[in-house]
Amino acid sequence: MRWVLRELRRVREVVRWGNPLVVLLLAIRKTFRPFVDWDIFDVFETDLRLPLPESYSKEKLDARVYAGNQDLNQAVEQLTSINDLLPADIELRFARGDIVAVAYKENEVVGCAWLTFSNGIEHAFGTSWIINSTEALRYDSFVLPDWRGRAIHSLLNNALNRYARARGVTRTLAEISVLNKQSRSLAKHFRKVQAIRVVLVQIRGTKWIYRKAIGAPLESRFASVPGFPNRSARTRSLMDAILGKS
Repeated sequence: MRWVLRELRRVREVVRWGNPLVVLLLAIRKTFRPFVDWDIFDVFETDLRLPLPESYSKEKLDARVYAGNQDLNQAVEQLTSINDLLPADIELRFARGDIVAVAYKENEVVGCAWLTFSNGIEHAFGTSWIINSTEALRYDSFVLPDWRGRAIHSLLNNALNRYARARGVTRTLAEISVLNKQSRSLAKHFRKVQAIRVVLVQIRGTKWIYRKAIGAPLESRFASVPGFPNRSARTRSLMDAILGKS
């Protein structure tokens, strides 16, 4: 039920920002989801050894980073129900050492974004991230609908990147769906480096996954979760023909 609500909100947002092609693709994906599901996204890198660009949001907002057990209770209080987060979700993320940046307008939460230092976080379809010891992954960035289009993500990303750099991290990573026009505009504004494009396809009801990387070896960033077999040579040839080789 939670993913259904997320999809409905996503469609409303796409319609709001006026991208008919993306609306069509989301509709096709939703129609065929009972049989086959897919995800196509780009991985962007931020080199924290370089000067960090400032947030370009014109809103007068405060940003706070919550980290460690001392901030857990306040994070649960502030973020429960934000982007469908439950207390158990927040507790699990804090237990593995994740942090969260929260944007406030006075005392009102308007958005948040998470950062993990953990290796092996599953992305989807039995495919997990490879995060090295000097890297961190930015994920699950969310801004309340009424505040979207005001570059709040740039404020949250800046807060996370500065926190990570102060703790010796040299690179942060983030994934952006090819259908997420708003987030891709943020990456373009900050001139982030696109490291790799990933295509994932799963036949529902099975553990058979098609995985393809463009721009770099898939194994440089992702691993297969045990129990999810790789595609066969025959399936690989068919999918490569459909999607195009690189």
